[in-house]
Amino acid sequence: MTGSAGAPELSRIIQLVIEGWGAFFCIVAVIVIWQTRWADAKKARGLIQFIVADGLLLISDVFAIGFRGHAGTGAFYIVRIANLLVFVMGYLVIISGVYYFSGLIEERVKVSIRNWKSIEYGIGFLGVAMILLNSVFPFLYDFDVNNRYYRLPGNWLISFTYIMGVLLILALLLNFFRDLTKLERFAILSALIFPMFSLVLQVFHYGASLVNIATCIAVIFTFVSHMMDYTAVVAEREREREKWISDENIRLLYNQIKPHFIYNALTGIYYGLDEDVSRSKKALKDLSGYLRGSLDVLDERECVDFKKELATVQSYLEVEAFRFEDQVQVELDAEDTDFRIPAFCLQTLVENAVRHGIRQKDPPEGHIRIRTRLIDGVHQIEILDDGIGFDDENVFEKEGVHIGLRNTKERLELMCDGSMEVESIPGKGTRICIRIPEE
Repeated sequence: MTGSAGAPELSRIIQLVIEGWGAFFCIVAVIVIWQTRWADAKKARGLIQFIVADGLLLISDVFAIGFRGHAGTGAFYIVRIANLLVFVMGYLVIISGVYYFSGLIEERVKVSIRNWKSIEYGIGFLGVAMILLNSVFPFLYDFDVNNRYYRLPGNWLISFTYIMGVLLILALLLNFFRDLTKLERFAILSALIFPMFSLVLQVFHYGASLVNIATCIAVIFTFVSHMMDYTAVVAEREREREKWISDENIRLLYNQIKPHFIYNALTGIYYGLDEDVSRSKKALKDLSGYLRGSLDVLDERECVDFKKELATVQSYLEVEAFRFEDQVQVELDAEDTDFRIPAFCLQTLVENAVRHGIRQKDPPEGHIRIRTRLIDGVHQIEILDDGIGFDDENVFEKEGVHIGLRNTKERLELMCDGSMEVESIPGKGTRICIRIPEE
C-alpha cells in the first residue's frame, strides 16, 4: 500500500497532496452526514464508519510517506506505526464497507445475508491479525536501514485478502443488482472498481499507494451518492409535509369552527341585546374577530405569527366569557410574542382547557392562564387551568378528547421542531408547556 524508496520526489509530493486533501474531504463528509443523519440514522452511521476508516488510512499514509527515509528515533517509530495503521485501516475499510453496503442490500431486498457478512468480516479480521503478527515476526513487509518500506515474500497475502474481500462484495452486488436503485448501484460499483483496478496496477507499478487513492475516490463517489439520495428523501418529505399541512388545515378548520358554537354564540348575543346592548355588540365584534382569525389561516402554508394566533384566542375567550357570564376567568402574561407557531395550536389547547376542563366542573367555573417567555433561545408557552384534570399517563396515545393534544404535538414537531409536554392531576387541573426553538 505504501510507496518504496525508489519513488520519485515529485510523485511523493503529489501523493502527499492528494491524500492530504482526501483526508480533509473525509472530515467534511463526516460532519455533513452527521448533520443529515435524521433521514436514515442507521445508513448514516454505517457510511460515517466507512469514511472515518478511510480518512484514518489516508492520514496514516501521509505520515508514512512524509517520514519515509528520514533518520532519527522519532522518524523510525512514526514510519513503522504509520505503515501498520495503513494496512490495519485498509482492512477496516473493507469491514466498514461491508457493513454499509450490506445494510443497503438488506433494506432493499428484505433478506438476511448474515453468512456472507461473516465471511467478509472473517477476511477483514484475518488481515488485521496478519498485520499485527508481522510487526513481531516480519513476513509481509519490513524496513531497511534507511527507514524505507520494502516487501517480503509473504506480501502477496495482503493483495490476495483485499481482492477476495472486494470480489465477494461484487458477487453479492450482482446477485441483487436489480433490487438496488441507480444511485446505490453507482455507489457500490465505485467502491469496488477503483480499488480493484488499482490493486492490479500496483502489482506492476510498485512504489505508489494507488489503492489508498482509489479508495479515496470511491469514498467521494459514495458520499455524493448518499447526498443525492438524501436530497431525494428531503424532497419527498417536503411534498408529504405540504399535502399533510393542506389536509390538516382543512380538517382543523372544520373541527375548530363548530356550528353549534357559532349558533350558541349568536343566540346569546341575540338575547343579550335586550339586556346590555353595548356588551352584546362587543361580543358580536369578538365573534367576528374569532371567525376572521380562524378563516385567515386556511391559506397559510407555514406557521403563523403568535400575535395573530393569540388575538384569535382572546376573541374566543371573550365570547365564552359573554356566554357564561364571566365564569371563566382569564389571565394573560405574554412577555414573548415575536415568534411563529402552527395555526390553531394555541387555540386548540385553550378551547380544550375551557370545554373539557373548566366547564366540566361543578359549578362550571374556573381560571385559565396563558404565559409566554423566551428562555435560553427557546420560546416557551404555558397554558394552565384549574379544571377537572385527567390521567396524563400515555396521553398522546389515547383517542377521544385527547386526540387534539396528539395532533397538536405532531404539528409542532413537524412544522417548527417544537415540543409539547402535558402535566395533569385529576381534580386539580392541567399544565401544558410548548417549546419552540428560535429561528
